[in-house]
Amino acid sequence: MRWSLRAILGSLQLPVAGVGVVVLALASWNLYTLPPSPPGSDGFVEGLAVFFLFVGIVVGFVLLVLGLLIPPGPGYGIHFTRRQRWLFAYALVGPIAGLLGTVSLAFLTTGPWVTTLVAVAVGTAPLAVLVGIGWRAGQVAFERYGEQA
Repeated sequence: MRWSLRAILGSLQLPVAGVGVVVLALASWNLYTLPPSPPGSDGFVEGLAVFFLFVGIVVGFVLLVLGLLIPPGPGYGIHFTRRQRWLFAYALVGPIAGLLGTVSLAFLTTGPWVTTLVAVAVGTAPLAVLVGIGWRAGQVAFERYGEQA
């Protein structure tokens, strides 16, 4: 049996998204359960741990979105519409825009519009993923149960 490139990539859709969910969940849980710094500490180690856990959260989110953007293989995977994939593409651009905006805030003197743009781009990226997945779940529920009502 000869596998096409589309079939090979399509078989990676759910595993890549699943690894992203696991990394996102583990980094979030570790950030939530991070113990406070001991008294008398300057907090450097805690700050370093928080930084790397936030990096883990961003990496997990990017892996999740990349997994959802991979087209499904023949007979398996989740078939998203073009508009749902546009939402996922926006969600992938959100953290990148946030990173670039943060770097520009650190090294350049910019106006308050950059801060607003960073907050909107980073804040709405998870919302775009939830809307895309919820939209697809609603379509599947309607296809299965909408005809019976």
